[in-house]
Amino acid sequence: MSKLYAWGYNGNGRLGDGTTTDRHTPTKIGTSDWSSIAGGYYHSLGISGGKLYAWGRNNYGQLGDGTTTDRHTPTQIGTSDWTTIAAGVYHSLGISGGKLYAWGQNNYGRLGDGTTTDRHTPTKIGTSDWSSIAGGGNHSLGILTEPISSSNFFLFFN
Repeated sequence: MSKLYAWGYNGNGRLGDGTTTDRHTPTKIGTSDWSSIAGGYYHSLGISGGKLYAWGRNNYGQLGDGTTTDRHTPTQIGTSDWTTIAAGVYHSLGISGGKLYAWGQNNYGRLGDGTTTDRHTPTKIGTSDWSSIAGGGNHSLGILTEPISSSNFFLFFN
């Protein structure tokens, strides 16, 4: 059993307890079991049962629910199974099926889709497989899983 707890400043509902009341000690959030969490500047992400949840400020679509409405409790985002998540200041990243997705504010091209257009839902970025991601203030990072090809390995025979 892995329960979620949150504490600190709760502006825009970023703690996920259904309020905007600051919490000075760890406060249990719901009853779900969680496998992964990420905290952005104004929003939070989590994975429970393989499903993606988001809550907090949503002014640039960083929650990924297709709106710009703040959410004060964890809100399920789509139906895909997710393995990895990361939160930046106003953007979010996730890996589902090895594929990279990004959403939220896209100035400076931080989502990686070749544009500077904000995205309000998880948008697939390319077709490569990714193993790790991180969201910064105005940038994103990822580790690409490179396919094995004849150019990057050798066979030795006796």
